[in-house]
Amino acid sequence: MNQRKIIIIGAGHNGLVAAAYLAKAGLKPLVLERREIVGGACVSEEIYPGFRCSTLASNPGPLLPQVFKDLQLELHGLEVSKPAVRVFAPNADGLSLCIYEDAKRTADSLAKVSVKDAKAYPNFISTFAHIGQALAPLLTMTPPSIDAPSKRELWNLAGLGLKVRGLGRKDEYRLLRYGPMAVADLATEWFEAEPLRAVVAARGINGAFAGPWSAGTSAALLLQAATDGQAIAPALFVKGGMAR
Repeated sequence: MNQRKIIIIGAGHNGLVAAAYLAKAGLKPLVLERREIVGGACVSEEIYPGFRCSTLASNPGPLLPQVFKDLQLELHGLEVSKPAVRVFAPNADGLSLCIYEDAKRTADSLAKVSVKDAKAYPNFISTFAHIGQALAPLLTMTPPSIDAPSKRELWNLAGLGLKVRGLGRKDEYRLLRYGPMAVADLATEWFEAEPLRAVVAARGINGAFAGPWSAGTSAALLLQAATDGQAIAPALFVKGGMAR
């Protein structure tokens, strides 16, 4: 009777991950789901007799490497395909846009759209990789107590502060500006070609109830950079569908 019970409402991917971590910690969470299947956005369903597909989320990105490792997803049969192209953006004028895994290949491809943007792209990539490296600890840190932070929490915050200070004045200033900035402004600051601006801005509002001119949407690019090292998320696909 003294055992503390934990109830998770909803067996979506976030609820299931939370339940898995709680179970690994020795607790016994109870997960409640109103649908007949679990997975939330990460489901594969039969939309026509004999035809199954991922009906909501089409890819698992960005997936934190730490979660992948902690839950031993490979041992449970998860196979992820990662194409060489992160984004393909067709254009009505015939000048399609490709963002590749390789930054140099992307820059060479951008030259047909804008020579200026082709020159700016490598710096864009290196800037976000630098900032993302400093922010990466935030993804796995437990938020500290506001009223009475422990010595360990203060130590972790101090370490994070040193990483941010280590960015140098230019990138530290960029970080402070980018956090509250609208992603459309950020894209315009870096690039001149509308197709490339649209690709960058789309990554800021993906999955959000916001538009490209909404304040704070650049934070999504910073989060992606902390996860993957690049502002533009990779294209990841689960073999067999999201409910694999």
